[in-house]
Amino acid sequence: MAQVSDRNTKEGRTRKTPASSRNDKRRSTNGSASRPSNKLICPDEAIHLVLGEKLVRQTRAVPLTEACGMQLAEPITADRDFPAFPRAMMDGYAVRVSDAGRTINVIGEVAAGSEAPGSVETESCYEIMTGAPCPPGTEAVVQNEHVRRDGKRVTLPGRIDAGQHIAPQGSECRRGEVVLQPGRTISPLGVAVIASCGRESVRVIPRPRLAVITTGTELVSTGESPGLAQIRDSNGPMLVAMARDMGLQTPSHRHADDRIDSLLDALRQNAEADIVLLTGGVSAGNYDLVPKAIEDYGATTIFHKVNQKPGKPLLMARKDEQLIFGLPGNPLASHFCFHRYVAAAVRQIEGKATDQQPLRGALIESVRRKPTRTHFVPARAARDNKEVGRWTVRPVPGVSSADIFASCHANCYVEVPSGGGLIDIGEVLSFTWIGNAPWPN
Repeated sequence: MAQVSDRNTKEGRTRKTPASSRNDKRRSTNGSASRPSNKLICPDEAIHLVLGEKLVRQTRAVPLTEACGMQLAEPITADRDFPAFPRAMMDGYAVRVSDAGRTINVIGEVAAGSEAPGSVETESCYEIMTGAPCPPGTEAVVQNEHVRRDGKRVTLPGRIDAGQHIAPQGSECRRGEVVLQPGRTISPLGVAVIASCGRESVRVIPRPRLAVITTGTELVSTGESPGLAQIRDSNGPMLVAMARDMGLQTPSHRHADDRIDSLLDALRQNAEADIVLLTGGVSAGNYDLVPKAIEDYGATTIFHKVNQKPGKPLLMARKDEQLIFGLPGNPLASHFCFHRYVAAAVRQIEGKATDQQPLRGALIESVRRKPTRTHFVPARAARDNKEVGRWTVRPVPGVSSADIFASCHANCYVEVPSGGGLIDIGEVLSFTWIGNAPWPN
């Protein structure tokens, strides 16, 4: 089941089971040898288990225009010296050092992409443009601002240093040199390097393909008018948006009813995806059939239930080279579980740093601990106006754990350790940015 109204305030709330679903109910509570115990694991153990499931990814060649952000799967070797000739670094004049202080003849011009018809001799020079090859005999380039020109004659400054404003041939890299190693993420500058080496395509580890399966017969699409007992699907568009925010291709998005056959069909339709996200139906209610469907699909459950709020019912499973996440139907819980766990799995597949590099911020409002659970609280982080380099965090007020209308104003999650009582104003806690918002506007 997805983000149903009676489960938005308490994850996993049980609903009545019709007679037609009793067999599914019995199957969903039998368990299996592959399923872990119901003992809660801590958030740190959960992220450790996520990162322990490394997928074997097949490389493929992609057009260079599509390679940015992907992990390089082959070495890139320079096919020529760079620069391939002594290159002028300034607009000016190609001269000999011994002509410093003299007035000499300008015998021609060399533009980028052309070659001089002759060489630089004593008391002669070529006007030269940035990026052009220096003519034979060039010992320095004197920029335009440092000369006086009168017709075909130019007066040079009294001091000229050998090699000034010239990039020697091969000074950036030599032919045959490996300029990019496999394993690095291809940046826009990396694309420029690969293009400079004459490559129109490059072999990469492709970005993971995600699939989103929303569950629950109570859901209607966003454009429909819901009945009294129905709600619009918000988790599906949200998770698709989070994937796109990470630079991934738009995930496929399917819906499944609260039936084993419907869930299995949706899973089988997404067998080619690297990561499958199911929302709802993952807790302990009579219609929470996702764990059983994942088992029948042939996947092995890695863990089920994490000692955290939001997102306690989180499930992770694996089938061959596919990871499956059962996310809670509570929209905020679904959002947080993607933020902390799914995003880490994506980054690992892509060969990127997997940790979220938490920062530390001082509370400007007190926050209450949960007695036995780590609480990840939506908050607003901002620069501290009183102390340079310090952050402040303010929890975002909401009326319930599923209040996306308040939480949508957050730019981070603050980690509140379990325990009793309040954490006072001024106490410092860890926080991680949400998505691509490095700091507030």
